Amino acid sequence: MRPRECFQTLVAVRFDELDPLRHVNNAVYLAWLEQAAIDHAERAGWSEERQRELGGVFIARRHEIDYLQPATQHDVLLVTTWVDSLTGARAIRSFEIARVTAECAIAIPFAGRLIPAGDFSPASRANAVLRARTEWAFVDVTTGRPRRIPTECIADFVFTDDTAGPESAAVGRENP
Repeated sequence: MRPRECFQTLVAVRFDELDPLRHVNNAVYLAWLEQAAIDHAERAGWSEERQRELGGVFIARRHEIDYLQPATQHDVLLVTTWVDSLTGARAIRSFEIARVTAECAIAIPFAGRLIPAGDFSPASRANAVLRARTEWAFVDVTTGRPRRIPTECIADFVFTDDTAGPESAAVGRENP
């Protein structure tokens, strides 16, 4: 599987998001990741309402977060997310948060944007703040039990062996 597209959005670090060391609080990063995933799904046509119409919703099961360097007040951060895989009832989504300049931020709409996965390049070590992966489960809204992810959802987020796609859709972590 290869991601079809990435979703990017900006956040500006505010004072109330800092911990006692004046770094972004870990819980704040998690909230940004979850919101980026929700915004990506909505932008791709998979709002919570549409998911519920098909009888299920995605819930987070596990987070893996690598904190690479702290972000501080007034930093402008680019949050990027993409879906790595959707199989059975399980989805794996990746994230990167990187520091950007104000000039770079001007190019990104306030509500975020979708870009082809092949157009995304991981941030440099100097700019990368965080990299993460989240495992999501698609669960039945009535029973709370896992259920298969609808095939049309899979087709909207990833290229599979059954679907054609650009061979250069290389999305992933920066090489060490």
